[in-house]
Amino acid sequence: MLLLIVVAFIAGLVTAVSPCVLPILPIVLATGADGDRRRPYLVIAGLIASFSFFTLASVQIIQALHLPSSTLRDVAIAIIAIFGLTLLVPALSRVFERATARFPAMGVRLATPGVAGGLITGVGLGLVWTPCAGPILGAITSLAVTAPGSVATVALVISYSIGAGLPLLGIALGGRAALARLRLRSASAWASRALGILVLVTAGLMAVGADTAISADLTNALPDWTGTLQTLERTGPVQSALGNLGTGLTTTQAGGPTAPEFTGIDNWLNTQPLTMASLRGKVVLVDFWTYSCINCIRTLPYVESWYQKYGPEGFVVVGVHTPEFAFEHDSGNVAAAIARFGITYPVAQDNEYATWTAYNNEYWPADYLIDAGGHIRDTHFGEGNYLQTEISIRTLLSEAGSAALPSPATSAAPPPFIASETGETYLGVTRGVQLADHSSTPSGKGQYVFPAQLPQDKFGLSGSFDGQDDYITALEAGDKLEMSFYARDVYLVLAADTPVPVTVKISGAEGVGTSEDVAADGSMVIGAARLYHLVHLDTANPGIVTITFNAPGARAYAFTFGG
Repeated sequence: MLLLIVVAFIAGLVTAVSPCVLPILPIVLATGADGDRRRPYLVIAGLIASFSFFTLASVQIIQALHLPSSTLRDVAIAIIAIFGLTLLVPALSRVFERATARFPAMGVRLATPGVAGGLITGVGLGLVWTPCAGPILGAITSLAVTAPGSVATVALVISYSIGAGLPLLGIALGGRAALARLRLRSASAWASRALGILVLVTAGLMAVGADTAISADLTNALPDWTGTLQTLERTGPVQSALGNLGTGLTTTQAGGPTAPEFTGIDNWLNTQPLTMASLRGKVVLVDFWTYSCINCIRTLPYVESWYQKYGPEGFVVVGVHTPEFAFEHDSGNVAAAIARFGITYPVAQDNEYATWTAYNNEYWPADYLIDAGGHIRDTHFGEGNYLQTEISIRTLLSEAGSAALPSPATSAAPPPFIASETGETYLGVTRGVQLADHSSTPSGKGQYVFPAQLPQDKFGLSGSFDGQDDYITALEAGDKLEMSFYARDVYLVLAADTPVPVTVKISGAEGVGTSEDVAADGSMVIGAARLYHLVHLDTANPGIVTITFNAPGARAYAFTFGG
């Protein structure tokens, strides 16, 4: 355990000097702008405390209060924006300090001006910072979900947080020292206001989700100077210690973590029931997917091609179908999707997330490549990396004794990354936070009118709709749903118990092409619950898609987008 605590601390240090710290750097540097010597210490203390606490308990808090998952982040962005305003308008600083000094902390009133304000700013910073997910942070996050109250989990989270906080404190103190050298009062005031503007701009970018895209771009563009340091996290003793903590994968002497058994499977399709024990001696790819997930759908041709090419050499794919929506629990719907996508490999229905939990999985799609000895040797989450995955498959087959393998693929370009692409947008009450003019999708029946102007990445409603947890239902013929997007392709998960004709209209976009689901005149019929392809453009650009329901009863679940 001591080894993991030390490694978690070092992992925190490495994270704090990696490119993913750059989006919050303006806020850290600004903590000393008001000249208060305590402020940097208080802000970083608040960051460490909030990052630790909410890593351990954010899921439980959100579920207990029935809040949208973005609530804590939205509150934190508001706090950071207020901090920026106090730098820009010094008079507001005194108001902020008087207001926050009234907040109690651990039963003691923080009446000293500046103390509570600094801590609250740090709490906000800890909530919005998403550090780079190295191996240790991934394991800590998994532990926080599966064993949030254990001594080991708490110790690792705190150790990691302190490790990350110390370099940030150094940056904050360095910023305060630099500002202190601006002896002239006018220069100091100018610098404070400039930092205030920078903090407000940063808060604005966070509000629209651009900070994550910027972090991704910077990580890709800058040299990987932390990669060598993170190799410590991947060493055998560290991985073994993590396995002993019960992170879902048990480490053995023979290789990597032992692949968990298929657990709680509701139904097997394309095969008789399988076990990992019965597959010993074969190379196995466990692919977590769900049939309405566009990211999963785009990986299926690659997975199927590997199964066809290397199946005779002792390679087996098991697609573990773990549903996101209620209709994806239905075996008939899954079987229809298997036929539609041409899947011939075994598929296991994991409706209760038992195998998902056994693997400690968190993603659709997710691939776990297992060698002939039953050990997980490679993992990949999301799309892309197809050539490397095939190389890994061939390596493990060679290790298992296959001497004459078919020729590998020569190219497999991943879909292009579009930083400004609209994200997955849920329409139901539980996660529908993108409805224009509303903080979230209202529950129950209601009348709606399109906004005068639909903001980017928002959806609007016109007519009568019934809001349920996972979907909205059009109640009358003529009801409309519109979505403002930036993407090349737009998909929508739809379902209807009896066929519902709809009309799809695209406006404001350039290079409109055809999709397999929508006719040239814009007509489409909704039937079985699945992902419908609404829009295809020549290149990614902004637009609005409007769906008119020409009969009642259609259910709409979520928009997804592609490049």
